[in-house]
Amino acid sequence: MVPVPLIVLYLKPLATFLAGTNKTAARLLNLLFENAKQKAGPIEEFRWLGLMLFVAVPFPGTGAWTGAIIASILDLPFWSAVSANFFGVVLAGLLVNMLVNIGLKYAVVACIVMFIASGFMWSLLRVLKQRLSSSS
Repeated sequence: MVPVPLIVLYLKPLATFLAGTNKTAARLLNLLFENAKQKAGPIEEFRWLGLMLFVAVPFPGTGAWTGAIIASILDLPFWSAVSANFFGVVLAGLLVNMLVNIGLKYAVVACIVMFIASGFMWSLLRVLKQRLSSSS
């Protein structure tokens, strides 16, 4: 969690500086930003909640550093980005701890249930967002 605030604050200025001085760095940063933008679909839609849930998923490439990069790319406010990353890391830790403690057989069942529940949750959030935006 220590580098998350630094990434959120200084990634864009550093990337702009490096892209202006070195073509190889510009290509590498473009690759990094494009990869992060591809992962940012639900995060763009739900902002804080989307970033927190993205970081909370305990898969490779969905941790706090990637969340901080995405928050920087999407220009999320500093405290929103840091707090979403923090709560996402805490939730991921609790999730992994739970899965380790219940055993392999039940962990597989729990993962399937969580996968179905997360799909239902995203659908519900999209419907709620559409209803709120249509009533405004």
